[in-house]
Amino acid sequence: MTTDRADVAELGERLQRAYGTLWLHRLKGDPYAALLCDVDEDPGPLRERVRAAGPLWRSGPGPWVTADPAVGTALLAHPATAHAPVLPDEDPRLPAAPLPVPDLGPLCARLLDAAGPEFDLVAAVAEPLAAGALAQACAIPEAEHGRFAEALADCGTLLDAMVCPQRLATARRTGPALDVLRTLLAAAPGAPDPAAVVAGARIGADLVTRTVLADTAPPLRIAPLLAHADIEFAGVRIAAGERLAVLLDDGDDAAGTAEPPALRATAPLRRAMAETVVAALADRYAGLRPTAPAVRRPRAPLTRGPARVPLRATAAPGTRRAGAR
Repeated sequence: MTTDRADVAELGERLQRAYGTLWLHRLKGDPYAALLCDVDEDPGPLRERVRAAGPLWRSGPGPWVTADPAVGTALLAHPATAHAPVLPDEDPRLPAAPLPVPDLGPLCARLLDAAGPEFDLVAAVAEPLAAGALAQACAIPEAEHGRFAEALADCGTLLDAMVCPQRLATARRTGPALDVLRTLLAAAPGAPDPAAVVAGARIGADLVTRTVLADTAPPLRIAPLLAHADIEFAGVRIAAGERLAVLLDDGDDAAGTAEPPALRATAPLRRAMAETVVAALADRYAGLRPTAPAVRRPRAPLTRGPARVPLRATAAPGTRRAGAR
């Protein structure tokens, strides 16, 4: 017990020190550090300051940073750079073949039936749909779907944790949840690496929510990269092992190559999630309107995804919920 408490205390100190370092650089005027602190609702001015600092410059937190579209596209395609791994032990040989896309209509209908006329789009629809879709695609036994969904929820901050230290309570849940996912996926023939599942669940749920809200924001606002060889680029020398960060904007030409390999296996499945929800909502509801302002996830500078989106639905004339008599 003493060792456990010591480990927890050490983890808490490490996270607090890392986040505090970001704030220190923010206070010194570093716009990239300010972006990573993720306390500005409108990051536009900070991104403009990153762009104004030069085509490629070293930030206070360490990474070389660019918000220049041409430089970002070139770095993403450079043979000496690679996407930073989502997980430290991520398998670089992630399957190129996409996951199968099951019929998501029945699952979506059950979620909407259970949600009722007032619901949180994220908690009641987007996140459980992403978890259920991935469970089916990965052939997780039905009896384990609940445990699978809980583990995915506890791993939901891993993408943002690549660039922003998370809170202690959040970080403590991640390790055990990853162990559960590894166990479940190891028993499922043909299932992808846990990194692909974790990233697919987070970006899939965000895509569902953003599609319903007609939000065209890119799934990732920052592409973290690693240099695996020395690079002379844009007038600077980047040493092997150094980190880079490419900032992405709406409609960025680099958006396709900005997705890490962990996300590529789930791309068709994520699109199917969003299409299924949009079709189901249009079929059963005449309209949706917010009952309160949407709330964004904290410490999420990479995904900037929604945490809560409370809605009230108006039923379309002549429709009734499944099971009604």
